[in-house]
Amino acid sequence: MPNDRQNSVPPVVVEQSRSRLGRSGRQFERFSMQLTLKPVRLTGFAVLAVAAATALTLGACSSSDKSDKSDKSNNAQSPAASSSPAASKGKNKDAVRGQIASVAGKTVQVTENGVTSTVDLSSARVLDNSKAQLADVAVGNCVSVVAEPAPGGSATAKSVSLKPPADDGKCPQPKPAAAGSPGSPGPDQSFPVVGTVDSVAGDTIDVAGTDADGNPSQTGVTVTDKTAYSKGVLARPEAVAQGKCIDVLGTLDGGGTLQASFVNLSPANSKGQCPQPHAK
Repeated sequence: MPNDRQNSVPPVVVEQSRSRLGRSGRQFERFSMQLTLKPVRLTGFAVLAVAAATALTLGACSSSDKSDKSDKSNNAQSPAASSSPAASKGKNKDAVRGQIASVAGKTVQVTENGVTSTVDLSSARVLDNSKAQLADVAVGNCVSVVAEPAPGGSATAKSVSLKPPADDGKCPQPKPAAAGSPGSPGPDQSFPVVGTVDSVAGDTIDVAGTDADGNPSQTGVTVTDKTAYSKGVLARPEAVAQGKCIDVLGTLDGGGTLQASFVNLSPANSKGQCPQPHAK
């Protein structure tokens, strides 16, 4: 049997006294409290109950602490998921178009619709374009036309861009995609006409180029008062500047940077904005 005297716990007894104090005609009450400890006996079962409750409380705290440490450990071992760069479509098949946000050496940041892309111009052929007119189009010019099909007649030119010849002095004449093949425009979609100006007669421009089979071809396009004209020259380094519009064709590398091969620069419009790409 446990020793009742040794296991006694003193209870608390409160004694209270009251006095009244007067100040400026008002009555205030002041209370004093005295704590008196009087021994009380606990039975052996009570002592065991207190010990058990104490053990449970310590165990709960220990378990909670371990749980917190485990959660922190799990959180530390769960790194945030990272997104992978977009895969390349192939050599010189990746494109970026937008406005130059910043320039650092040969690297530029290009923004379009809130998305920023990194472009490396180290190996690019850069053209600086300015406004032109139909009178600037002459036989022998290298030209790139965005045309719309016209039922029963020649295609209508949405834009006519004059380009300098390649390093060999010839105009680029890329072979277009065959009709119905992946990447080729549909029958009602805009399509490119690239080659050499063969003739200019009134509102018609004939362009000598290459067909899908690699054979020489000639395509006539009709210009209207809505046709846009531009003229490009090989750009100086200072031509690549913040705020200009840029159209890039190249290849994405493993880090998501576009390694540019062909670049066209042009000024922003009167609102400081770059035109949206032509609809296909």
